[in-house]
Amino acid sequence: MKERLEVIDFKYKIVIGSFLFFFIICTLCPLSGEDWASYLIGKEGIASCIQNVNIADGRIISGFLINLLSYNKFFFNFLFALLMSSFVYCCNYMLGYVKNKLFYLLPFIGSLLVSTITFSRNYVSVTSTVSYTFPAILTFIYFFLIFRKDDYHFSLKEHLYLSLFSILIMLSSIHIAVVFLLGNIIFYIVSLIKKKNISKTYIFLILLDILLIVLSFVSLKKPFFSFGTATFFNKTTRYIETVFSRNIVLILLGAIPIDYYLNGVLKDFLYKRVVITLFDIILVFSLAYNFTYYSPVNLNLIIDKYFGVFAVENWYYIFFFIAYIVLLGLSILKFIENRRTKSFFKLFGLMSLIMGILVFVSPLWSEGNTIFIILFLVAVISLLLKELDVTLFPKLTTVLTVLLVGYYVTIFGMTKYLDVGRNNYIKEQLDKDCSVIEIKSNPFYLLYRYNPTEQYQEKNFKKYYEIPDDKELDVRYFGIFEKIEKKVKN
Repeated sequence: MKERLEVIDFKYKIVIGSFLFFFIICTLCPLSGEDWASYLIGKEGIASCIQNVNIADGRIISGFLINLLSYNKFFFNFLFALLMSSFVYCCNYMLGYVKNKLFYLLPFIGSLLVSTITFSRNYVSVTSTVSYTFPAILTFIYFFLIFRKDDYHFSLKEHLYLSLFSILIMLSSIHIAVVFLLGNIIFYIVSLIKKKNISKTYIFLILLDILLIVLSFVSLKKPFFSFGTATFFNKTTRYIETVFSRNIVLILLGAIPIDYYLNGVLKDFLYKRVVITLFDIILVFSLAYNFTYYSPVNLNLIIDKYFGVFAVENWYYIFFFIAYIVLLGLSILKFIENRRTKSFFKLFGLMSLIMGILVFVSPLWSEGNTIFIILFLVAVISLLLKELDVTLFPKLTTVLTVLLVGYYVTIFGMTKYLDVGRNNYIKEQLDKDCSVIEIKSNPFYLLYRYNPTEQYQEKNFKKYYEIPDDKELDVRYFGIFEKIEKKVKN
């Protein structure tokens, strides 16, 4: 009993630790380049936040929150940390009883095994995080709460907070809204087919979602659907790159349950080991090719990315990752024992597939939406590793966790230091009335669009830093990165 209490206590410590980690990271991180304009709007007050919501892309509530939270970043830091720790809690709850308490670390570790591009866009950029990560996590929590109930009858209180979740999700991201609505409809239909005792009032939530999505589509200024075979392969390679190649470490971790599945299915097949090894080797070489996505600095200053057989641009990767998705789905069906948890992941996995399909039919699809699939992968891979009772070596797991936490805290600590230095250097030049303002370019990729290298960014950057319009900006590297850049160019 004492040992069990220690495990439960450890589970909640992980949730609290997750909150503190993400809160500290966001606190150390300055606003990204796409947040400057929203900051200036939020600076004018609540009325300005409301008046300047751009509903042309269907982001009605998220548009308001972006303006509000960009200026009041402390509240963004708190809300994001709360949502991420809630996601970790939901994952750990679904893990259920564990023999080794270290399994409760897996959802937290998995959430950190994303590329620097994913991290910078979906974790620390206010605009993208509020638009995509917030509704994606809320969708996860929404269906977690539903599947957690013994029956599908909801009290008035439950209907109220589920309705609130629906409003926040449906008016934040048009693509997540479509997936969320379809997920609710599928859940309701399947419940009726299986003759589950589902509350008839659940249809109210679906009708509310339909009303909200109509409101979102009415506000769109561009067509949501667009079909064409000419760009099919381009969109396919783009999707593979944004989901698989950029997060290849997480994808490689998902190969473990797939290996177990193949080992059981192939049984006495003569070339079983060859098939499994070949499957893993492709992912390992893909990791070697795409490791630059995990680099905290711009390695293009030092090396050029080569084109080879493991490049995502090659058409045959389509078949490999289709096989990967199918095998991961079959692993879910085979290894997850809890019926309710399995039903949850079957539904959420189907919703993730629908999200993937939208990249082919919607020109408005944004890479920020990939966080929906990534959350699914983090959760389901963690559960599969627990169900398979994969050996987690205490020292190795602890060291890995400490290294990951230390790495991110160190990088963002340096980022904070560089940001303060850049601000002070800009102020010094403005005080001297310099005609050209030198901007210290931040080399770290964990900040999204932080360097004002585009024309539209310069305008917002000048307003954000109160630089007169007649001043020119000279964005360049300083210190060791300046020497590297000059050496490479020469």
